[in-house]
Amino acid sequence: MANPTCALLCFTLLPALATAQSDNRDRITRTDGRVVEGRLATPFATDEWLVVDGGKRTRVPVVEVATTDLVKDRVAEFFARRWRHRRSTRALGYLVDWAERRELHGLARLQALELVLQDDDNARLHEFLGHKRRGGEWRWPHDGKWLSFDKLTAAMLDTPLRLPGERFSLRCDAGLLTNVRALLDLERLAVAWFDEFGKELALREVLAPIEIRTFRNANAFPKWGFRPRPYFVPPPHDDLGRTFYAGPAPERPEDLFFLGTQGLLYRTLIGQGNRQDSRDRVCAWLEIGLGMHMQARMQGDAGFARPEKPRHLDLRALQALGRGYRLTHLVHLPMYASFYLTDDTHTATNWAAAQMFTAWLLDGDKQPATRAKFFSYAKAALRERKGDSSSLFDRIMGQRIEALEPAFHSWLNQLAGN
Repeated sequence: MANPTCALLCFTLLPALATAQSDNRDRITRTDGRVVEGRLATPFATDEWLVVDGGKRTRVPVVEVATTDLVKDRVAEFFARRWRHRRSTRALGYLVDWAERRELHGLARLQALELVLQDDDNARLHEFLGHKRRGGEWRWPHDGKWLSFDKLTAAMLDTPLRLPGERFSLRCDAGLLTNVRALLDLERLAVAWFDEFGKELALREVLAPIEIRTFRNANAFPKWGFRPRPYFVPPPHDDLGRTFYAGPAPERPEDLFFLGTQGLLYRTLIGQGNRQDSRDRVCAWLEIGLGMHMQARMQGDAGFARPEKPRHLDLRALQALGRGYRLTHLVHLPMYASFYLTDDTHTATNWAAAQMFTAWLLDGDKQPATRAKFFSYAKAALRERKGDSSSLFDRIMGQRIEALEPAFHSWLNQLAGN
């Protein structure tokens, strides 16, 4: 390929595309009338689109695209309808059929599951899900057996149940309704992620679901440091995110949207992690910062999350001011040692500082403006894998990172009410 950026992009796509199954749900009509079917892997490319279907690759110049019928647009429409009809059980039942007709099979099943878990007498949706009526009760398939719901709930403790979605899948060991809603929230997160960053970061599509594992409580959760905290291990290692439920009646898993964003970062922007070290990350502070940015933005009832103005920034600003760190120190912090290994004030400050520095750089209303330059830096640091180099930051942002500290600290103090 003549374009070096496209060559790099295709190289980083290869691991994910190599395992992709045949999928022709995206349809692109060219200006000459020909229709290309498959999955659009590069929906935000400005010169040439890459369409994949199993092992087949088709490249379509953007100027030759007449119309599109894409999974990503259907998924966005699904959640727009789900939000409009959130108070109508009947309308949400029709949404199952709407999604199934549009080949959003995972979302159709999730919507059906949510409804039957609230109304066990809904025979139509039980049958849609493939459940069988035996002995006056519905039987659910699990681990090669047909189980009553009570026995399914007990069996999940030993053999977690996998819920497939569109861009995510979730494996859980308890609380089926809560986990169905958590997966719906993850799918909505992906829509918000592409809406906010797709064009600016030239994100790739998620062609195979990002795997998330939830645990019923912190005791069952395999920690990655001193305290239980959700974490994602990128490919070529686990390629899996882990989180857990906390408290007596939790509505969502801990830091669900942070964890989902970590998966999205590696699937849509970064590619694979360090082959030799599963603890290493490409640019730790930026990965933490973007994840916590989305965690702060996604709000609302379980199953109906939506992006809103980030919340609790005053408290996070206060935390970020809790230590005399320098930005030159922040941008070089390693992921495991500085964000997970210990549970102390310094670690909490690192998390808050990464989130708030990212939020400040993304702020499009302040002067001097940094948002556009920040996107250029993020692409270089993550997609081009140039990591946490201070000289890279200085060159792309047009000034040394030390020069940003006074304005950043002034902003933090203003948010914190100091």
